[in-house]
Amino acid sequence: MCGPATAALMVVSTAAQMYGQQQQYEMAAERAEAQNKMFKQNRENAYKSLGAEYGDINTRQSQEQQRAVEEKEQRTREARAKMARARVAAGEAGITGNTVSLGLRDISGAAARDRSTIDRNLNWTLGQLQRQKQSRRTAAVSRINSVSKGQKPSQGAYIAGMASTAAKGASSVASMQPQNSSYGASSYSGSGWANKTYTQ
Repeated sequence: MCGPATAALMVVSTAAQMYGQQQQYEMAAERAEAQNKMFKQNRENAYKSLGAEYGDINTRQSQEQQRAVEEKEQRTREARAKMARARVAAGEAGITGNTVSLGLRDISGAAARDRSTIDRNLNWTLGQLQRQKQSRRTAAVSRINSVSKGQKPSQGAYIAGMASTAAKGASSVASMQPQNSSYGASSYSGSGWANKTYTQ
């Protein structure tokens, strides 16, 4: 059996343990919140960067498409001009028939091949730019995953830990309390009138 001072110390010790558990829980919650803020900021920055890169690539794609259109139109105009000059030259030289037709067909065919080459080059360039976008997206996902989310401490575990500490403290204090002794030291002799056999 311990005195009141020891019991009081045990109560204070239990309270200190519970306070420490509370502080640990709150600190863990604050760390988780700070980590979540870092995760969200990193994700936001990654998406902003990805959006800017997508914008640049989309602009490049539009420019390449517009340039291809202009180049094909230029080839078409050049071919028409050549065909016109060829007709004039043939007329001035008195050339007619298949010879003129073959010459014009050659000019037209060369222009068509040029336009086909322009389309092929455009498709290759657009494909390259599209792969760049995919690569940028993969890099953005990796950047986002490089910062983990905060893991909040378990409130259930916290409550259970506090309850366990409180229960142990209460048990320790209870074990220090004086035990009640049996009331009366002498045993009953059993010689009273209630123990006598009643006979008529």
